[in-house]
Amino acid sequence: MAADVGSLVRDLDLYAVLGHSYGAFVVLQHAVDFPGDAAQTIVSSGIPSARYLEHVAQNLAAFEPLELREQVTSSWDREKYVRTQEEVAELLHDQMPFQFADPHDPRIEDYERRTSGAIYSPDVLRHFASEEYGGIEVEDRLDDITQPVLVLAGRHDRTCSVEAAQAIAEGVPQAELAVFESSGHMTFVEENDSYIRTVRDFLERHAGSSS
Repeated sequence: MAADVGSLVRDLDLYAVLGHSYGAFVVLQHAVDFPGDAAQTIVSSGIPSARYLEHVAQNLAAFEPLELREQVTSSWDREKYVRTQEEVAELLHDQMPFQFADPHDPRIEDYERRTSGAIYSPDVLRHFASEEYGGIEVEDRLDDITQPVLVLAGRHDRTCSVEAAQAIAEGVPQAELAVFESSGHMTFVEENDSYIRTVRDFLERHAGSSS
């Protein structure tokens, strides 16, 4: 997948790549494997090592409100067994309260409405849910990255922690870290204006960057 990102960068003449959540794993892997391939990389709610996912089980066990805990916990378990697009959509719906700072955030319903036409690959989700979501392990290679990197994180993210984002920012030579204080995992939804402003500012400041 990281190699595919490189192909898209070259074929579409892109100068920057942004990946969120699992997409952040992919663009970070791409930045490590192909330094300078993109002029800028934006890692949104990502991690540099699978060890940063070890806390998820604890967060699930302690998740509140209690009436949503079983729904959310079972959604993670079902990732390893999904067979249809409908099953993927259902488990993502059940999981969404865990991904917002406020489990009852009214924007959840709006987000699901706007993404209702999404196409899912149950085979891909099932595979990576069983393989530590790609088993990303690049923490000791972050200093290989030559392009500017923007690292984005939500203060209340129960999946990809601020600690993981800090590790990325500290390891990449030209990195900037932005933490959204009112967000969970869905920073681009929960603080949309601030998110767009932060990304735009980074891109404009590094528009002349090249590898």
